[in-house]
Amino acid sequence: MQEWVNTFKLLGNMNRIRILKLLAHEKELPVKAISDKLDIRIKLTSQHLVLLSHARFVQGKGKLGSVYYMLHPKLRSEVQHILKKLIRE
Repeated sequence: MQEWVNTFKLLGNMNRIRILKLLAHEKELPVKAISDKLDIRIKLTSQHLVLLSHARFVQGKGKLGSVYYMLHPKLRSEVQHILKKLIRE
């Protein structure tokens, strides 16, 4: 039950939802591009990405001197279903 409480707390932030929506459409982006596209300060974008990463919503990998993020390939199916509904809005 606590895992669901944490999941919904994580999704209770509009910027994190916007990041997930963007990554669902763009597949993979560096932090700077996410920050620019959503008009969020880069430090705040990084903080959101760290939280999403710890919860296994996203996965980052170093490439060309930057960290590129994508939706986590092993995202739980229940969470995928919730995200699909959020993305449609």
